[in-house]
Amino acid sequence: MSEPVPNTPDAAPQEWRKKVAGSLINPETLLATDYFNHFNEVVMLLEMVPDMPDMLAECQAWKLKTYPEHFIASGLDYGQLAADAYLHVPTATKAPFG
Repeated sequence: MSEPVPNTPDAAPQEWRKKVAGSLINPETLLATDYFNHFNEVVMLLEMVPDMPDMLAECQAWKLKTYPEHFIASGLDYGQLAADAYLHVPTATKAPFG
């Protein structure tokens, strides 16, 4: 899998809204909700630990992935597009997250 393309000064959000049209990426935010699945994975593993203590090792092995890392490794047909679009998410959209 390839790395996301670097942000370029001429890459206007409107251009990216057109690129993501018809995908599962929101054209206004340039974000996709599938990133939540990365966190749901570890929550589901933790929920299994009381009945299956051997799952604790999998919980301990879980590693946080950045948004682009998640999508590049996801195998989703729009994964690379999501990783690339993330570099163009408006600052006002990213700001509340940190």
